[in-house]
Amino acid sequence: MRSSIRCMAVLIATALCAMGCERSHSAPTVDTTASRASTPPRTTRATSVPASGWETSAGAVLVVRDSAPSSAFVIFPQYTDSVLPDTVRFDDAALAGTPLDLLGRAGQVGEARLGTVTNQEWSGSGCIEWPTASLRTVSDTALPPMWSVAFTAGRVQPIALDSLEALSRPDSARLAADITRLASALPNDTVPAFRGVPFAVDRAYRFSLASGVRVIVSEVVQRLNQEANPLEQEILLVAERDSAGKNARPRTVYFERNSGSEDRLETFDVLAAVMLGTPRRPTLVLLREGPETNAYALLERGTDGQWRLRWTSARTGC
Repeated sequence: MRSSIRCMAVLIATALCAMGCERSHSAPTVDTTASRASTPPRTTRATSVPASGWETSAGAVLVVRDSAPSSAFVIFPQYTDSVLPDTVRFDDAALAGTPLDLLGRAGQVGEARLGTVTNQEWSGSGCIEWPTASLRTVSDTALPPMWSVAFTAGRVQPIALDSLEALSRPDSARLAADITRLASALPNDTVPAFRGVPFAVDRAYRFSLASGVRVIVSEVVQRLNQEANPLEQEILLVAERDSAGKNARPRTVYFERNSGSEDRLETFDVLAAVMLGTPRRPTLVLLREGPETNAYALLERGTDGQWRLRWTSARTGC
């Protein structure tokens, strides 16, 4: 009798243990929105290895010019809108003294060293901004006024862009005509109000690859001047012209389209072009500027010849 009771107890204990293990492996999904109020916020320091699509060979940070050549924003690329802890503390003093290559649309325009990065914290749902830092020269010359972005020295190979304004009048007119022809043929135009509205080329740049392919990058706009609610559509368009044949026509290889009211539209700006990674890949550094928020992005031409948006930073502002 006692042995039967012991066997029964062992069986019950074993069953309870198995149920507990099963529960631990099949816990219900937690609503993260609700749990944030009852659990301590996650805090990380801006020293972790960059993730989320950033090209790690480009260095630990991207530096972007502020209003003066001697001041800059320091972008920590591991933080994107989809990879953003509740609290981030930017206090990495190890960055001070980092040598930088200063770049603009014309290519590399100078060198500098990064000063002390300001202590800053992102917490809660308030406005966020990237930390700032001062820049100092590595020689007796002043910092170049025309730089727009900087990478850790020696990490990227700059690409010089030819602007539409720098071309001869016939070449400029031909390039503008090619761009507007490509823009008018783009698919998926879902805003009927802009159909038939003429295109205007705001900015355009071009550069050549080692293979001889000519790349054209342009910002094209359509404006609908309604008195009560002026509308605008902006297109970032990348086209390529094959090296075979001097009269070969360019073809669209990538585009993005934003449309809306003039004062609420996110616009594009090409800050620089570089060769990144191993093997080296042509990459555009973009500013995505909205009415209240800004973000930076890398648009890359892969080894398969396809252009893809590789990385976009967290959007700062309110």
